[in-house]
Amino acid sequence: MKRKFDYALLLVEYLKKKGGDFADVRMVAGELHIPPAYLEKVAQELKRAGWLESRRGFGGGYRLAKDPRAASVENLINFYEPMYMFCPLLRTVKRL
Repeated sequence: MKRKFDYALLLVEYLKKKGGDFADVRMVAGELHIPPAYLEKVAQELKRAGWLESRRGFGGGYRLAKDPRAASVENLINFYEPMYMFCPLLRTVKRL
């Protein structure tokens, strides 16, 4: 799960910098030196959850579907794992 979160974070931050333009996942993977097939799976998961939108063809790829301010690290952590599971210290605290 950690690798998936790491790649999702890299992808979301990359797309924030694109300013609403679509980006091809293979190109992004090459620039970030991560496996393109795995990044594609992460992108598809984020798309199904409403984080990204996609477009096929020339100039296509993925872009943020949410306002970049809503695509925060905190929201991404909560998407993949609730905070109490992400932080080792919080795992030991009894949830109310």
